[in-house]
Amino acid sequence: MMYDDEGTPTEKTAILEKGIVKGFMHSRETARQFNVEPTGNARAWSFEYDPIIRMRNTYIAPVDQKLEELIENVKDGYFLMGGGSGQADFNGEFMFGVQEAVKIEKGELKESFRGATISGNAFEVLRKVEGVGKDFAVHVGLCGKEQVNYVGIGGPSIRTSLLLGGR
Repeated sequence: MMYDDEGTPTEKTAILEKGIVKGFMHSRETARQFNVEPTGNARAWSFEYDPIIRMRNTYIAPVDQKLEELIENVKDGYFLMGGGSGQADFNGEFMFGVQEAVKIEKGELKESFRGATISGNAFEVLRKVEGVGKDFAVHVGLCGKEQVNYVGIGGPSIRTSLLLGGR
């Protein structure tokens, strides 16, 4: 069994299930305030830092659709691949670079673009999820909340709606 930096056993912390909020990440302090059990989410970069509530391995669980099924009804959109650096605020606002953006026209992948950046509100993006793939990949990333720390991030391909801006 693994432990967080407060000595709390870690466990799977389901935050959303089928679009419904099911739980929250807690340290010993916030668990006491909310009268719940701590979830093992207090982590520190090193002994020089106080543990703070932060994600561990964070992902969207795969479901049942193939990539072809996710894009078949997309008239005009982009398939975004390979997360890059970015940031997210406490209010859900985010900005991330992607390694590649492939144009989707009438359900078919077309030309590819590099160096794209996306931004939006995570709550809105999650609310608009229309499909979840069965593919699944996790890679090492960094969480920069107050202090840098390694995390595993990833999941399946998803189909959602974003407001497209820029040129």
